[in-house]
Amino acid sequence: MRLSHRKPLSISNTTTRSLTTLSDASYQQSPYLNWKLFPDFERLLTQTKPAVAVPIFQALITATRERFLELEKSFEPTWEGTIGQLTELENEVSRAFGILSHLNGVKNSSDLRSTLEQIQPEFVKLSLLMNQSAPKYKALEGLKSSGEWQKLDKVQQRIVDQTLRDMKHTGIGFPEGSAEKKRFNEISERLSQLSLGFGNNVLDATKAFKKVITDKEELAGCSDAFLETLKKNGVAQGLDNNEYCITLDFPIYGPLMMNCSNRALREDIYKANVTKASQGALNNEPLINEILTLRQEKANLLGYNTYADLSLSVKMANELTTAENLLDQLQTSSKDHAKKELDAMTRFAVEHLHYSFDEGQNTLAPWDTAYVSEQYRKSLYKYDEETISEYFAFPKVMQGLFDVADQVLGIQVRELDQNEMDKNNITRWHDDVKVFEVSEKGKVKAYFYGDFYSRPSEKRSGAWMDAVTSRYKDKNGHVTLPVAYLICNQASPQDADTPSLMKFRDVETLFHEFGHCLQHMMTRVDYAEASGINGVEWDFVEVASQFMENFCSEPKWLERLSGHYRTGDPMPKDMVDALVKNRQFLSGMAMLRQIHFSKVDLALHSRFTPPTNPGEPTVFDVDANVAQETTLIPRLSEDRFLCSFAHIFGGGYAAGYYSYKYSETYSADAYGAFEEAEAKGDSVAEVGQRYRDTILALGGGTAPAQVWKDFRGRNEVDVNALLRHSGLQ
Repeated sequence: MRLSHRKPLSISNTTTRSLTTLSDASYQQSPYLNWKLFPDFERLLTQTKPAVAVPIFQALITATRERFLELEKSFEPTWEGTIGQLTELENEVSRAFGILSHLNGVKNSSDLRSTLEQIQPEFVKLSLLMNQSAPKYKALEGLKSSGEWQKLDKVQQRIVDQTLRDMKHTGIGFPEGSAEKKRFNEISERLSQLSLGFGNNVLDATKAFKKVITDKEELAGCSDAFLETLKKNGVAQGLDNNEYCITLDFPIYGPLMMNCSNRALREDIYKANVTKASQGALNNEPLINEILTLRQEKANLLGYNTYADLSLSVKMANELTTAENLLDQLQTSSKDHAKKELDAMTRFAVEHLHYSFDEGQNTLAPWDTAYVSEQYRKSLYKYDEETISEYFAFPKVMQGLFDVADQVLGIQVRELDQNEMDKNNITRWHDDVKVFEVSEKGKVKAYFYGDFYSRPSEKRSGAWMDAVTSRYKDKNGHVTLPVAYLICNQASPQDADTPSLMKFRDVETLFHEFGHCLQHMMTRVDYAEASGINGVEWDFVEVASQFMENFCSEPKWLERLSGHYRTGDPMPKDMVDALVKNRQFLSGMAMLRQIHFSKVDLALHSRFTPPTNPGEPTVFDVDANVAQETTLIPRLSEDRFLCSFAHIFGGGYAAGYYSYKYSETYSADAYGAFEEAEAKGDSVAEVGQRYRDTILALGGGTAPAQVWKDFRGRNEVDVNALLRHSGLQ
């Protein structure tokens, strides 16, 4: 999952003079700005060309800059004299830029890329201008030391503290006109460009690869349904209807690696995937080295020893040693289990799949693990992934998800029909997109867009949640409702009469992203800076999402959200049992995999210097060194996975990938509260209400340690809950 955090982004004096802007305030009538809850996506898609979009955003940037400089003259050490009068200005910028960023992820095109490449640097400059404002900083410092401070509520105080901290991290401490400030701003702008370029290279490399198969026998082991998917993929790529097209987007790559018995073909596809975006014009290695170099320089300018120290300073863990100690603890608890799992898999491959190994080799190859693990799973649990998916028709799963929200958390969700969307002037960026209303006790609380199906030609891979609007109460008492995007990449329906059939991992992903949406949508915080996901520490923000995944392993809920897509027959009990056990299937190896990613991320951002001369250690050497402790199957020397590791080089998880495991200790313990209530015969609904009143309600307005204490009744988290759920204890 990738969760997006956006802050209003800026512009310098020289740039303002060079821009071609709209002559008046007509830019405010643009669909990028002229909306309340629902952007007009049909109209927006006609206005992404640089010739149209760039002048609009230039005018917005110029107007925002001028308005900010005017406000700056009258900042006072009060809430209304600082943050209170900046909220709407910042929201307008953030909302408009958010649309552009969103469309780049789901409707990627050369026009959108060109527009973003021209506009993003200017937004970065605007952000720097607003966060390096000495009058703003002085007013906020004055507020903290005045009698007005005690008049603020706790949420306002936290917002002020976080704003001051963020301003320090944006270079407020550098003297005006200093070389340090100039260099810091150059680094910030360049990092923004590099991040965008990294993501574009990954998308282009994914789209560029295709392997065409004409002999069906080469795809032995693949189901008829998946073979049809490969044919449809071929047609989409301009091939004949009798050709099978393999691409690297996960709805194709994943099932192929799990089910195709052709070992040589799997090897080819695996190598293509782990070397993606590592060659030619799309090679991300130079970008990685420059990103790491600039992040380290940025951290040093701000007084930190490493970028990891800077990153951790704003997270719940706070220090590098805290994150690394947790990873070490989880590695110690899982490694022996993982070794036993791999031994069992290897024996299975020899005895049942008739694998043999060359002299000196005693384990599986990297391209074997997905296939052998799936065959091993079938032997243990009887059912294969394709058969299981026949019981997870998308509409049925969605209803089950909404039943969980209703019966456990007291939250109601329903899809808007076309008449309702027409009545509210709601348009979409694709015909498959759905829109949902979220209510509680009869009162509408939020909405969200759902874009669930893979479109590799225009939509980036993975799954994520992002904000359209954030909850905010203005000075007149009017509340802007939160609206979210929920984006997945599951397989689309095979035809008009067949629903999308979800793999179990797709079901878990849907629950995960919906958990993020719930935290954003069900907030009770009235300040945009801290409502929903805004202001939540990055290593606590995954708690709400990972928490929801637990329901996918509960028999009573599995029965509710499943049913055969043709007959409606309930899922067989032994299939339900198999999925319940699935959480612990090869869990040691799965744990090590996530620990590996986390440790590589922290190592690169704390103990690595990019090479300047041939022969010096590379990022891939760091990856390989960490792998000696975290990876049981030898990695390929040509492995270049880091070139597509968008979480840390194209997203917000730099020196923060550990957050997944850090948050998971809390989410497992949070779910433990429900397990304890059931075991004691207490009301699960009461626990659900307490969860709703804390984790979902308090957003970034309360420190996560306090949120946790309010929900769980204690300060500490029980790491054993995660180990127990994973079968590692």
